[in-house]
This record gives sequence, structure tokens and C-alpha cells, in this order.
Amino acid sequence: MMKQVISFFVFGLLSTRSIVSSFGVAPHCHRDGTILATGCSSSRLFGTTTGDVASLESKASLLESALSASRQELTKTCKVSVGVSEYRLGLIATTNIKKGEVVVNVPHDERWEFTADTARNVVFKGILADSYEGWTGDAGLIALQLLNEVARTGGGKGVSSPQRPTAIQAFVDAWINALPSPSEMDHPLLWPEGEQEVLQSSSNTKIYRVLDDLEEDANWLTENVFSKDRQTFPETVTWNGQEIPCFTVKGYTWAMALVQSRSVFVNGALRVVPIMDFLNHDDEANEVSDGSMGTFGNIRGSQLLAHKPYKAGEEVFCSYGPKSAADYLLE
Repeated sequence: MMKQVISFFVFGLLSTRSIVSSFGVAPHCHRDGTILATGCSSSRLFGTTTGDVASLESKASLLESALSASRQELTKTCKVSVGVSEYRLGLIATTNIKKGEVVVNVPHDERWEFTADTARNVVFKGILADSYEGWTGDAGLIALQLLNEVARTGGGKGVSSPQRPTAIQAFVDAWINALPSPSEMDHPLLWPEGEQEVLQSSSNTKIYRVLDDLEEDANWLTENVFSKDRQTFPETVTWNGQEIPCFTVKGYTWAMALVQSRSVFVNGALRVVPIMDFLNHDDEANEVSDGSMGTFGNIRGSQLLAHKPYKAGEEVFCSYGPKSAADYLLE
């Protein structure tokens, strides 16, 4: 029987990692894996330079431009834009929003949404056997789809599927380029071994078991899929001006960290939903949920309802669910 790695949201702690035993729930979490709590600071934030902020602003501008060009298809309601807030990317209200209003919604569509079903039946159809069942479950399949998009964006490699209109492909490319690199993520899967050992001894969920499952899947995929066609599945790609691992154990680990820190469980499936994945966490906010949208309400998708009024220019938050600080790390 396949072991499922439950992967709604997994987040890194502060550089000291001591917050696990100090706080019950982290009031604010960032999609790069950083958890903030009152009285605590993050090396990710304090280490941010003017150059880093300029880079984030550039990514936000390019992504917002691509979103504007494809907004009519990508979302039925969008009262936010991608922006920089507190040294990380987030979603900023573009107009005053009332409590209970739809902040943003995105229809379910394989052209821009990342799901295990799309990975298996569209992107890797005929490449992965129908009987393939990895130890990392649906999250592992979505990680494969993410790596494929990184390869497409970073050099025209990968499987050229799903097919997209030019504007949608430009949006997906801009979204991929706005994701944090392996060196920018503060996530347990990417921690040094010594810090992973501390987590192993201080959490009920054992990170070594997760890492073993991940490595076993990555090694099997490398031997049976990647190594047989390195033209399509390169070991490295040039992405945002830097060479990063792609279809390797390291690349797969990074992709898993992205999936685990950016995914939502909506309408019976784990999903990574571009744009909505930039929502940062607040304890009191609503979770991303299933919704009906469109003129006749006959389109299903992911949506966020405002838990309070927002003024234009304020960052909008969602909740990642009622978890303890340790739960935000590994479930």
C-alpha cells in the first residue's frame, strides 16, 4: 500500500529553529517557509538586502504584468495584485474589500493549475506507467509537474504539455520565475543535516522518514525515467540567471518543498494554484476553499473570502489551517 505524505503546508522555522517549543501557533507565515511570531525574528528577513528587495519588486512587476494580460481567463474575481510586503511577495488589495467578499478566485483548469491528475494524465502520460505509485503520493506527482515547468521555462526542455495560449504560457513562465530558489527557501527538506537531526528528535513526525520516501522516489524516477532521456529531463537548468538542480534528487527535493509550502486541499484534491499560492498566513483569516464562479455560477474553482474589511494597499491573508508551529514544519 502506498504511503501518503500528507502535504497541505510544511514550513520552515526561524534560523534558530527554537520556535517549535516556544509557540503554539505562528501568527504569520511566509511562502518561502519562514514563520514569524511576536518577539521573534527571521534570518530570511534580517538578511534581506536592497538588492533582494529590488529582485522581488522585479519579479512582482513581471508577474503582475503577465497576470494582467491573461486575467480574463485566469480569474473571475481578482481584487489583489502581486507585491512586496515585509521583504517577501504577497497579495495586496487593489481596492477596498468588504468582509465576506470574494478577494480572488481561480477556476480549476489544467492549463495553469498543478494537480496529481494533470501530472499523471497530461504531462507524464505515456511516460509514467498508470500503475506508478510513489511513496510521496500526490505531492510527489505535483512536484514532477513543477520541475517540468521549471525545465520548460529555464531552457525549453521538459515535456511541452499542457499546451497553452501564448498569454497563459507567459503567465506560467512569470509565475515559475517568481518562485523562491533552493537557496532562498528556509524549509526542513532543505535544511543542513544537523538541523534536520534536531527536528527529528523534537517532533512526533520524523523528517528522516519523509526524506527517505522522497529519496527513494527520486532515485527510482532517475533510473527509470530521467536518465533515459536527459535531453527532455536535464540534471540542471539555467533559471533566473543561475544554474539550479532539476531532474535529480536535489531538484526533486526542492520541488517537494515548493509543493508542501504552497499547496491547498480544495474540492477533494491537493493543488498548487498560481497567484493564490502567494497568499501569506494569518491565524484569523479564512482558508482557501472551493467556490462557484462565473456569470451563472457554474464554474468550480478555488477562492478566498475576506475575513475582515481590507483597505486598498493592505496585504491580504489566508489561513493555512489550525496547526501548531511544529505542525507547520511536518505533519
